[in-house]
Amino acid sequence: MRCLAVWIKFDSVSWGLAMLSLAIMLGLALGAIRVRGIRLGVSGVLFSCLLFGQFGAKIDPTILTFLRDFALIIFVYAIGLQVGPGFAASLRQEGLRLNLLSIAVIVLGALCTGLFVLFCHLPRYSASGLYTGAFTTTPGLAAGQEALLHKLEHNHPQQVGNATSLAGLAYTVTYPFGIVGPILAIVLLQKIFRIKPHDEHHALIARDLERRPPIEHLDFEVTQSLHTGRHLKDHPLLRSKGIILSRLWRNQTVSVPTGETEIRLGDVYRAIGTRQALDEVVSVLGRPAKEGVFDAASDIQRMELVVTRTRVLRRTLAELDLIRRYGVNVVRINRNGVELATKATLRLQFGDVVMVVGPMGGLKDVETELGNCPDILNRPQLVPIFLGIFLGILVGSIPIVIPGLHSTLRIGLAGGPMIAAILLAQFGNVGSVVWYMPVAANQLFRDFGLAVFLGCVGLQAGDHFYENVRQNHALVLVGWGLVITIVPVLIVGCIARLTLKINFLTLSGWVAGAMTSSPALLFANDLAPSDAPAIAYAAVAPLGMLMPILCAQLLVIYF
Repeated sequence: MRCLAVWIKFDSVSWGLAMLSLAIMLGLALGAIRVRGIRLGVSGVLFSCLLFGQFGAKIDPTILTFLRDFALIIFVYAIGLQVGPGFAASLRQEGLRLNLLSIAVIVLGALCTGLFVLFCHLPRYSASGLYTGAFTTTPGLAAGQEALLHKLEHNHPQQVGNATSLAGLAYTVTYPFGIVGPILAIVLLQKIFRIKPHDEHHALIARDLERRPPIEHLDFEVTQSLHTGRHLKDHPLLRSKGIILSRLWRNQTVSVPTGETEIRLGDVYRAIGTRQALDEVVSVLGRPAKEGVFDAASDIQRMELVVTRTRVLRRTLAELDLIRRYGVNVVRINRNGVELATKATLRLQFGDVVMVVGPMGGLKDVETELGNCPDILNRPQLVPIFLGIFLGILVGSIPIVIPGLHSTLRIGLAGGPMIAAILLAQFGNVGSVVWYMPVAANQLFRDFGLAVFLGCVGLQAGDHFYENVRQNHALVLVGWGLVITIVPVLIVGCIARLTLKINFLTLSGWVAGAMTSSPALLFANDLAPSDAPAIAYAAVAPLGMLMPILCAQLLVIYF
């Protein structure tokens, strides 16, 4: 035994890290268990580490704080890179409306928390933890604890430990119902309005077909002499309908038409556009061509290329001018699974999948110019990661002065790296430094950071957890936390359905995004075979992450 004690120092840093790793591993195993289609996922780590902390597993407080903060930075930075490319687009059209609704839920939840603390005589220091646990916002908890530290370290330094522990306790006991609450809200909304998810799915399909008709191709022959003699770029109908002409059959030869191509009788073009636009153009210029015109052997081919060369990033299609330089036409661009209209003003981004049509020699030249090295997408660059984290910490340290407040706010480690990542992902690159992270690497960063952060929080809150629960009326906090989770989102959700007529599948994804609840998103995805919940979640998740960070600090300042 004496040799064992020498070999393993149970109070050492290495032993503490071993216990943390073991607790995280068991928590992940717990989170993988499904109960009626619902699982905790990475959130299971919080409960396993809570149990380990109760039974005496400890890490040096300084090291535990460092691990918690570093893991939080990795987690929120990866989230920022994930949502950054689509963040600006999410604020347009319906995304703006959904974000305003999510802000209403988040602010209403903070107001409810403050009123409960004031009038129900709940522990003051539990306000931020109660709120962030009800909204399952891990960065919000970190921001609230950081605000408590700044508020008390000068005037009441002896209360810092108790205050942050109480906030962590409130977060821990309300977190489980914060996971279940959004799912319960979705079920209640479905029951209240007697909604059939599959009917909502069919309604979405009909709406999307009306808003964004599918892109098709059609071969047609020019038979109307009225339109001959004009250059393609000068024809008003082709310009107004957004039609792309990818191939031309003339004099038994296939070529790629350009804006300078003159329209002649007997020309056969392959046109790409919506069905309505194609039918209108064909009816004006001529008639559909017989099938197989372009099937004959020809040098004109099509190719899918991935944009990986930095020198073409943020350049428009008009600036690249591939049709004039190489005789190659860009017919489609796919960005993160979304088909984009090939407008002359469209700017290329790293990872775009571009479909081009032209002679094989020109395609090879375009391939060289765009890069087309998919392997690069699977190799994350370390320089932009650490540079982004550095900038994020600087952003989080900037004091925010709000009129009427005696204290300043800071976005802190919970929000600074996320905002920096969103902005950098929007910007794209600086020279050869590209803010792009492969999907698999991003998922690994997020899950690792969240698992370690929740593990540290669980160990901190787990120290004498049972005694703290008894002394601080934790069951009362659980009840109020459930009210804070369900009531605001239910009120705003009913208003959104009644007045704005938002589709239920979109609404269910909005609930998950506003509450930053991944289990709720998994539940919403299983309601019908539609990506509407995921799209709505992605549209509101960034603000759903950022707003509680500010609200948690305001709760600390006021209450």
